[in-house]
Amino acid sequence: MSSNLEQALIELRQARAALAERSEPAFDARLAALREWQARNTAALHRPLAERYDGEDLLHFLTRSFYLEADWSELTADPGKIANRIGRIIDDHRPLVIAVRLQHTADTLDADMAEQLETRTPDQPITRKGYVAAFREVGRFDVREQQIGWVGELVDLLGGFADNRAAYWAFKLASSPAKALGMGQTYGLLAEGFSAMRNTRDLETATREALTLQRRELDRLIGRTAGSS
Repeated sequence: MSSNLEQALIELRQARAALAERSEPAFDARLAALREWQARNTAALHRPLAERYDGEDLLHFLTRSFYLEADWSELTADPGKIANRIGRIIDDHRPLVIAVRLQHTADTLDADMAEQLETRTPDQPITRKGYVAAFREVGRFDVREQQIGWVGELVDLLGGFADNRAAYWAFKLASSPAKALGMGQTYGLLAEGFSAMRNTRDLETATREALTLQRRELDRLIGRTAGSS
């Protein structure tokens, strides 16, 4: 059993319950628009790099399938049961723990950003200027930096797993058991990620360059000059 995974899922479930309590039409619309804006702009930032390394599938996975479209309810419905069963799909639970924590922090930061944007510019389209102002007001830059580190660790862990032929085929054989255990959506998400990583050329170098690019973008959003801390 993975106690770290169980705790991460409990915290995600609590965060999503808190988010549901903030739900109202204007807020929900702003949150959806914000998430789409961020996904689109992050994809645009990294697209030249993705094209250079044949990483278009991985970019789509990270900015769309994982960030925008993943349904975590399958995992959060019963964290204890999932923590007990996940070993039948993947041996190392750490990648899933990271993925859950990434989603948790994204949910929290996105909700605060949506609130700021709706307060500052109600009913107005999101602009770069407005986004930067809200970003700096929300703060929590240490969490933003942690997210970048988590993405690097996640890609490194899953990339290594995907390159291990024996482990990868063992994972492919787990498709039916995953569906039988009620984790079909989770398996599908992991399978898409593994496939995207296997298709990316020189994944280690591509990831290193992408993280550097994202850290530079964070510096620009914060207004931090090179070399400052």
